[in-house]
Amino acid sequence: MKLKSTNLILYIALIITFLFSTLYSNSKVYGKTYYVNSALFNDNLIFSASNMPDFSLYARYAALIDGDNNRLLFGKNEDTKVPMASTTKIMTCIIALENAPDNLCCTTSALASSTPEVKLFAKEGEKFKLIDMLYSLMLKSHNDTAVIIAENVAKYILTEKNIINISDYSSNDLVKYFVGLMNNKAKDLGCTSTYFITPNGLDAKDDNGIHSTTAYDLCKIMAYCIKNDRFLKITQTNEYSFNSDKSSYTVTNANAFLNMYPDIISGKTGFTCDAGYCYVCAYKDNDRTFICAVLASGWPNNKTYKWKDTKKLLDYARNNYKKTLVLSKEDIPDSFIYSYGYENKYVHPGLDLNKDIYYELCENDKVNILYTINPVLSDIYPGDVIGQVNIFINDYLYESVPLLSDTYIGTPGYTYYIKYCFSRLFS
Repeated sequence: MKLKSTNLILYIALIITFLFSTLYSNSKVYGKTYYVNSALFNDNLIFSASNMPDFSLYARYAALIDGDNNRLLFGKNEDTKVPMASTTKIMTCIIALENAPDNLCCTTSALASSTPEVKLFAKEGEKFKLIDMLYSLMLKSHNDTAVIIAENVAKYILTEKNIINISDYSSNDLVKYFVGLMNNKAKDLGCTSTYFITPNGLDAKDDNGIHSTTAYDLCKIMAYCIKNDRFLKITQTNEYSFNSDKSSYTVTNANAFLNMYPDIISGKTGFTCDAGYCYVCAYKDNDRTFICAVLASGWPNNKTYKWKDTKKLLDYARNNYKKTLVLSKEDIPDSFIYSYGYENKYVHPGLDLNKDIYYELCENDKVNILYTINPVLSDIYPGDVIGQVNIFINDYLYESVPLLSDTYIGTPGYTYYIKYCFSRLFS
């Protein structure tokens, strides 16, 4: 009799364990993924085969991107690392603008004064204001100016950081420190194929490689630079005059494309023997921003090739891409069922989005909106992230927006299951 009682208790325990494990395993929301929208955006576009540009570019390397999100719209060897000449100076300029005051006194060193042309011909010991140097850098692309900026901004930063033996830093040390800031900024911007050695873009090589970037990386750097109003003001200036403690100077803008094409808001030219003619620029109209870069766009005597290539790229962008709403902050995601033991709860997730998401799209672009619901492994409260809305364009993930819970989602505990098992056994 005792054995039978023991067996009965064991059977009951096994049944309870089975029911408990079954319920517990079914009580979680397991991750799931599903499409909620798939469409071609082709309304009101003026794309046609007849107005497609001839992409026999002179440039060996080129890129065209949406300046609002860095999406690549067209590329030709856009990820190949090559020299980029004085287009380097857009990074030099933005590093100086972000790290030192405009009235910083900049003294010309022997290293700076010996820099090869094109140059301002600043004399050793000559003093300038940083803001004046930035106009010299960006308008006339002076190489000695780039070194003056690099040395003095580096010295200012190191002084602000209370480096005690700043006098122990040579001119070369200061330039290397500044170039290190340029490389760090490039990494922050996602430019993983960019390597700066000089602040002026002169051809250079060291143990880590050559001074180089890619057409795509250069576009991303320009897209960042144009967010700075002072950068835009400098690069849009046609002529600028300034004084040092010894002389007076006037520089004019070498970016002829500012006056050759509508709505150009910034640009920088470049040339070295290794790089060929290079150019990067930014276009902006009422609601679209395009950035394009052309590298190795001919060598002497083909100075105009870069303008022709850039015009082709921008004509293509303007004629074929339309700013299109992809995801609205007012969109209401689909609800889903969360299994709470033997009960079901409806969850109505919300978007963690404070503004609408737009992309430049052409008629061949396919957009998929993908909802992903995460497994619920612990209690979730209103406002907690429970999944993502993923935006795919042509099967490439461009952006993810968090999905937020609108209600409390508890995970049933042991007490819940034990009570439920006994209620099922004895009812």
